[in-house]
Amino acid sequence: MMRRRPVVAVVVALACVLVQLRGAAADVAVFSSNSGVTLPVVRTFDPEDKLVQGLIQAGFPQARAEAALRAVGNENCCQPQMKWLFDQSRAANAARRTPRSSQCNKHDNTDYDGFAVKWGGQNIQTSWEACCQSCHDYVPVSPNFYACNIWVFCAHDECFAPAAGEFKRGQCWLKYQEDPANPHVNMRGAYSDEYRRAHPSAPEMVAWTAGSVVEEGAQVGNGTWSSRSHW
Repeated sequence: MMRRRPVVAVVVALACVLVQLRGAAADVAVFSSNSGVTLPVVRTFDPEDKLVQGLIQAGFPQARAEAALRAVGNENCCQPQMKWLFDQSRAANAARRTPRSSQCNKHDNTDYDGFAVKWGGQNIQTSWEACCQSCHDYVPVSPNFYACNIWVFCAHDECFAPAAGEFKRGQCWLKYQEDPANPHVNMRGAYSDEYRRAHPSAPEMVAWTAGSVVEEGAQVGNGTWSSRSHW
């Protein structure tokens, strides 16, 4: 009769193989099975595209999404990765001492990206001025404690966005970006013919109105295209 190799020996052998995989893109963690035997599992740190896209959809820039996945790993996305991003931003914001400007820095026919601290359907306002003021008045809450520094208002019966949901008049989205003086732009001005072929329900012009709340004395630039601008 053939002798079975002890389970522990098999686990140790498997662990040795997995340890050889350890490097820049992988590491070894352990978990316990129902049998009580601790088994090795590979944690990967090379950002997976679908997870990057998921964090982008949550409102984070691609570079920050990739940084979080490299720091925390791909596993259990995306609460641990978002917590890492929250902690990073909180530390940076705590070091700032410059008062915020009372200006709205309004731009018509513009939609800014950002992490939504308050969704538009939960924050109906009568005008872009009221929307901007609600951004100034917003009090950060757990778990991210992000301040509002981006506001996006719908002044039309409908406002188009390449995302699920309805976007109606009065919706005021409050968002956070790491550098609101150089905002990440989702959409601006007229939609291109190519964009409207991909999104037949898109109007000729962007219907949203957006603005930034920045530190006193800061100048708001034209910004850079966000990771969502090509959706």
